[in-house]
Amino acid sequence: MKRLYLLFLLLLIPVFLLSGCSGGAAPAPAPAEPAAPAAEAPAAEAPAAEAPAAEAPAAEAPAAEAPAAAPASDFLAPGAFVNDPNSGRDFNLADFVAEYGPIAQYSEAPMLAEQVAAGKLPPVEERLPKNPVVSIPLMDIGKYGGDLHWVEYTIDYDHYLRHLNDVHLLELVPEKGLAIYKWMGGKIMPGVFEAWTVSDDATKFTFTLREGLRWSDGEPVTSEDIRYTIEDVLLNTELTPVVPQWLNWGGKPTKFEVLDDRKVALTFGEPYGFFLPQMVGWSWPQMVRPAHYLKQFHTAYTGLEELVPAIEKAGLTSEDWARWYLSIDTSWTNGEYFGRIKEYRDAPVLQPYVWKSEPQQGDLLMERNPYFYKVDPMGNQLPYIDTLSRSLVADLQAENLKIISGETDLQCQFTRLSDYPMFAENADKAGYDLMALPAWQDQMLIFPFNMLPKDENLKKALNDVRFRQALSLAIDREEVKKSIFLDFGTPSAFAPVSGSPWYKDEFRDAYAQFDVDKANALLDEMGLKWDASHEFRMYEDGSRLILPIDYYDVTPPATPGGELVREFWKVIGVDTQVKQVSGQLYWEMQGASDNHGTIWWANGLSPADQVFVGGFLMTSPWWSWQNSDGQTGEEPADPAVLKLFDLYKQIRAATSDEERLRVGNEIFQLHADNVWVIGTVADTPIPFVYDKNLGNVAIAGERGYYSISAMELAEQFYWK
Repeated sequence: MKRLYLLFLLLLIPVFLLSGCSGGAAPAPAPAEPAAPAAEAPAAEAPAAEAPAAEAPAAEAPAAEAPAAAPASDFLAPGAFVNDPNSGRDFNLADFVAEYGPIAQYSEAPMLAEQVAAGKLPPVEERLPKNPVVSIPLMDIGKYGGDLHWVEYTIDYDHYLRHLNDVHLLELVPEKGLAIYKWMGGKIMPGVFEAWTVSDDATKFTFTLREGLRWSDGEPVTSEDIRYTIEDVLLNTELTPVVPQWLNWGGKPTKFEVLDDRKVALTFGEPYGFFLPQMVGWSWPQMVRPAHYLKQFHTAYTGLEELVPAIEKAGLTSEDWARWYLSIDTSWTNGEYFGRIKEYRDAPVLQPYVWKSEPQQGDLLMERNPYFYKVDPMGNQLPYIDTLSRSLVADLQAENLKIISGETDLQCQFTRLSDYPMFAENADKAGYDLMALPAWQDQMLIFPFNMLPKDENLKKALNDVRFRQALSLAIDREEVKKSIFLDFGTPSAFAPVSGSPWYKDEFRDAYAQFDVDKANALLDEMGLKWDASHEFRMYEDGSRLILPIDYYDVTPPATPGGELVREFWKVIGVDTQVKQVSGQLYWEMQGASDNHGTIWWANGLSPADQVFVGGFLMTSPWWSWQNSDGQTGEEPADPAVLKLFDLYKQIRAATSDEERLRVGNEIFQLHADNVWVIGTVADTPIPFVYDKNLGNVAIAGERGYYSISAMELAEQFYWK
C-alpha cells in the first residue's frame, strides 16, 4: 500500500510542476475484431444520397512547426501520432490533404458494412459529407468494435454522456490545462461548421455547414435546421420565455439571415468579440436542431388538435403544449441529447452515438451513428467503439465498488482524490490504469450565495460584504487542502488560477487567509451578537442566524467539503445547515429563488464566463434582469453588481486582447473586494480510471489534459 501511495505521489508531481486530409496512398486497414463484445445493432433505414461538391474550407490556426507531421507511410505504426504536432486536432479534408496527402478510400465498422451489404444503408462514401472532418489520433489508428461501459448515480444529468457523446459547432485544439475553451490564444478548429467569417468590427458572423452533412436518420442538415432552432424555438416566447442574450445582444434583436442551403449570417447590434470562443463551448443543438423531425411536434406546423392525444398520453393537457414539446426537444438542456419521453428518444442527432435502448430503469445503451461526419487519417469513419452503455448505481460508494472490481471501463467525473490510494491498490487486480489528470474545474469546491433569499434577516446579512468576508476568513484552506485534496492544490479565493492571463497573487489571496479573530471582529461590527451560551450568532430581533446550504452531488468534494466548512463556520457562530438534495429539486429551488447557499465548482475562470455574473451568484432575479437587458427579473441595488454586469458585457464585446486584459482585471478586482463567491483550493487533480486495453487515452496524462478534454475525444477511443 505504501509503495502504491508513493507511486501516486510521484505521478502527481509532474502534473503540478507543469501547471496550470488523408493518411496516405495505402488503403485503410481491414477492421479488426472487437476486443470487447459489441451490442448487435438493428439496421437503420436511411436513403442513399449523393454528397454535393464542397466549398472552400475554413481557415485554421497553423500547426506547430516542430516536430513534423507523421508521414502517411507510418500511420499504422504504434504510437504514430504521439509526437505529431497535430495530435488530437481536427482538420477539414482539404487542409488535411495539403498537410498529409490524399485519403485512398473510406472504411466503416463491420456492423455498418453488414447493413450496407443487406441494402439497409448506403455506402460509407455517401453517408459522409463531401468535406468530412479528419481527426488526428492522440496516439494510434484504432480498431473497430466493442462497448464502452461506465456507471453513474446522478441520472438527472449524466455528466459522462454529456462529454463522451458530444460534438461542438466549433472545436478547440486540445492543449495542456485547457478544458472547454480558452478565452485568449485558443486555436479554433472546424466542427459542425466547416467555415466561418467575422467582420472587422465583430458584429457580423457567417457560418457554413458541411456539404452532405446528415442527421443520424440520413436526412440532410441544412440552414433550415438553424432557422427553425432560432426562429421557432429560441425566439418563441412559449418555449423560451427569456430570449438568449446572443439573440438580443446589446438590447437589440440580432439579425438572422439564411444566405443559402448551408450558409447563415448573424449580425449583432454591438461588437461581440467573445462569440466565437463562446461557440466553442456550445454543443450542436444550441444552434442546429432537426427541423424535419421536430416540426411534427410544433404548433406552427402541426395543429394543436392533432397533438392533443400524444400530449394527454404524457399526462398533460393541451395547455401544457410547451412543456410537452420541451420534454421531446430537450437537446441542450439535459445533457443527453435525446428527449425525456421514451417514445421520442430516437430523435436524429449529430453526435457519434444514437440512443438504442433502456434495458432497465436508469441503464442506457447507445450505438454508433452511421452518418457521423468524422474520419481518421486512414479514412476510417469514427467512432471506433460500437456502443456506449451505462448502468445506474445507488451512490458514490457503489461506483467505487464497481471501479475496484473492474466492472467499469472509464470513470473520472465524480471520483475523489481521497480515493486515489484505494484505486491504486486495486488497479492490477481489476485490470485498469490510473492517471491523476487536472480536474476540468479550476476549483472543485466553492460556495456561492443567493443574495435575495426570502428570509429578510439572512438577506440583510448576505448583502453585507463583511459577512461574506468573515465566512471566507473563517475557512482553514490548508486544512481543506490536506483533508479533501491529499495536500495537493493551492489555497485560493475565488480567482483566476496560475497560468491565466488575469492571475494575480492579490486576487488569489483576497480574504483567503485563515483568521478567526478578524472574522469574529467583522461579525461583531455587524451587530451579530452571541447567544447566552456563546455558541451561535443572533440577529437583532433575537433569532438565531441560520445559513442553509442546499446542494446536490455535482462535484466530488461537495459532501466532505460541506461538512468541513460547516465546522469552520460554527467556530464563528454561524449555524450552517448543510443538506444534500436531488438534482431535480436543486434546480427547482434555484429557479424559484428558494435557495440560500450551495456548493459548486468553478471551471475555466475566464471573466467572460457566466460563472462570474449569473447562475453562480445564485441570484436568479438578478441574472434574469441582466440576461434580458432589464425586461425581466430584478435590478440589483448594489452598484458593484451593476458594475460587474456592465464589465461582463464589455469583455464579451471586446475585440482585442489588451482590452480583455484590462476589463478582466476589473472584474476580478470586484470579486476580490466583494467575495460574492467563496473559493477554497485551486489546481487540484482528479483520478481518471480507465481499462488497460482502452487505446488513445494514456497520453492525456503526459500532456496534462483536463479530464473533460480527454472524455470529449472519445470517438478516438478503441479496444486494443
